[in-house]
Amino acid sequence: MKISFFVLITFFSFFGYSQQHKYFSDYKDLAQQMEEKYSIPSCVILAVGYLESGGGTSKVGRLLHNHFGIVGPSKPAISGYKSSYKYFPTVDDSFIGFCELISSKKYYEKLKGSKDTSKWVNSIASGGYAADAKLWSKTVNAIIKKHCSN
Repeated sequence: MKISFFVLITFFSFFGYSQQHKYFSDYKDLAQQMEEKYSIPSCVILAVGYLESGGGTSKVGRLLHNHFGIVGPSKPAISGYKSSYKYFPTVDDSFIGFCELISSKKYYEKLKGSKDTSKWVNSIASGGYAADAKLWSKTVNAIIKKHCSN
């Protein structure tokens, strides 16, 4: 897990702003719909999706439509790729899956509707979402700062 996280950090640094900007613009409307339905800030959703899928370009992101690194059945007969990560029929389904996962956590009710992205990120990380919660939180918060600060 540490190696794959390192690869994502390297990817994040290599592709820089333009790749991030494209991901954020491509999925902005979907993330805003998720925010309206689940009351999770759209920028948190986008930053996590960007990091976990390498901007949608990772193998898991492309073949399994899984932008959030959610573990589960991959249905290799459908995707042609055997993995421990969950297969989603569409990227939209991946966003829904992430929001449903987060909304099932204990911290969700306390944060629901909050615009404090740092609290969301830290709660998600400390809730077991990331293997290295401190590094993951720092990276996601940096992505948010770059794309969601006014």
